[in-house]
Amino acid sequence: MDILLIVATLVVAAAGLYVAVTFNRRTRANFTPMIDAAVKDVTEQIDTIAEDLRGRLRVIADDLQRDRDQARLDARKVQGRLDHADSRMTTVASQLSIELEAVRRLVEQVGARQDLPERQAETDAGISGAPVPPQQGTWWERPSPHDPDQE
Repeated sequence: MDILLIVATLVVAAAGLYVAVTFNRRTRANFTPMIDAAVKDVTEQIDTIAEDLRGRLRVIADDLQRDRDQARLDARKVQGRLDHADSRMTTVASQLSIELEAVRRLVEQVGARQDLPERQAETDAGISGAPVPPQQGTWWERPSPHDPDQE
């Protein structure tokens, strides 16, 4: 009986050893095609996603390029408008300066014409001996004879 028990133990041990040795081969044989199929499927999905992302990136890059070009065009338009406005302001300022100079000359001429009768009156008064009334500033500073503030 002891021998039978030893033989049975050896047979079970040999069967366990056989299963252990062949398990690795059987596992590879059974699972390798499934693993390869899964890897291939995941790779295809990654490639599909990568191509989609490349396409989206191209679209975004094209949009950015278009926006940058549009911004440059807008900047050039704005600069052109600013240059035009500057030129226009310079022209208007020049015209105003010319008009202001003309007004100054007219004021001087009017002042000279008004001083002429006063000088004539002084000359006439000096000859006749009559007192000359005192002057109160220039013609634009003199009060009006009907000015209520002066009464």
